[in-house]
Amino acid sequence: MNKAIKLVITLGIMILCTTISVYSAEKNVLLKTTSTWDNAKYEKLKIKKPEVTVLKIIINVNEELPMHKHDLVNIAYVKKGTLTVITDDNKAITLHEGEVLPELIGKYHYGKNTGNEPVELIVFYIGEKGTPLSVNKF
Repeated sequence: MNKAIKLVITLGIMILCTTISVYSAEKNVLLKTTSTWDNAKYEKLKIKKPEVTVLKIIINVNEELPMHKHDLVNIAYVKKGTLTVITDDNKAITLHEGEVLPELIGKYHYGKNTGNEPVELIVFYIGEKGTPLSVNKF
């Protein structure tokens, strides 16, 4: 192998190593699941006109959301505070800052701020375009 080819290979390896060592972004998996929090399995999604919506929701201290359901996939990230989610058959789960909740699909439930500061949620919805994000029971 001639010196020019060796030099090109060596420089390429050096550039690759430098590029890799400069990369400093950190990744943490917050949620990887095949089911909602009550272990209902996600079915194969068949979405003809997919639509993704991301909401920031703030729930004040002692506030309760109305009983509602979702007919699409949604994932809630608790950015701040303590949230308790309660189903219409009284199953409950409590989440704290930094935790992630794969929400229920087609089951009525409500969220309640059970902490001493506002709850701040970032919620990701994925479904058929035009599907309501939630449907109130009453």
